[in-house]
Amino acid sequence: MTDAVNEVVKYGFKNLKLRRVSGIVYSFNKGSMRVLEKNGFKFEGVAKKDVKKENKFIDAHVFAKVK
Repeated sequence: MTDAVNEVVKYGFKNLKLRRVSGIVYSFNKGSMRVLEKNGFKFEGVAKKDVKKENKFIDAHVFAKVK
């Protein structure tokens, strides 16, 4: 997954001329957070109780990579 994210981000910056790519991860998904960190994404903050899933509100962690 780390390699796939790397390729998509490179494509976005190079071909689509993006300046920023962001990722939002549920608080319990540590593996996805690690994938973003390994690809140079920086943690920007937590959106508290951002998503309702199975009658529970879940925090969302926001990551971004800026060119």
